[in-house]
Amino acid sequence: MYRGFVYASDAIADFIRGLDRADSVAVYTFSRNLSRASGLVRDHNTAIDGLRKAVVGDDAALYNALLLTLRDAAKVPGRKVVIVFSNGPDNASMVAPDDVRAVAEDEGIPIYVISTSDATKDPISSNVFRRLSTRTGGQVYFAKTWQKQVEAFESIRESLGNSYTITYYPQPNPNEGFRKITVEIVSDPAKKLRVRVRPGYRPRGGF
Repeated sequence: MYRGFVYASDAIADFIRGLDRADSVAVYTFSRNLSRASGLVRDHNTAIDGLRKAVVGDDAALYNALLLTLRDAAKVPGRKVVIVFSNGPDNASMVAPDDVRAVAEDEGIPIYVISTSDATKDPISSNVFRRLSTRTGGQVYFAKTWQKQVEAFESIRESLGNSYTITYYPQPNPNEGFRKITVEIVSDPAKKLRVRVRPGYRPRGGF
């Protein structure tokens, strides 16, 4: 990551610049500890300034940092997503990735992952990234080169620009565990559209 860090930073900065002006952005960095490089702001230049202060570390407590990020995001009303950019396996976290996934599922926060590692050389982390993303309605990208990283960010931007929020009131259901949901497009004869949603949810207590 040391050699490619400047290119990764540029790809992230371009992604932030391309977001809608109404979108607020926070930038967090992590090594063994989480650093809030920029709080949630609508001024994208402020977020990029925080990004430019990031430095490369040795250890990666990714799941610890992701849990703290999700907890911050859960406090903010409205639709939100978390985008993770990582160069390798977690080697310093105290929390399990499936615990982090469960929090994201409960809060309804999609997780997109861009990994610079080779998926075939680290199948454990690759499978974890796939679970985190697919189970929360996001997507994982394995982008070893800076060109692929730029493409991944462009794909995420397009996905965010074409996403919708659907709500419904379920019928009384004794199942207090995980409830599966399915979303289908019934008027797509050309089969050009693709649906990406989280596979279900856990019911919350009554008010």
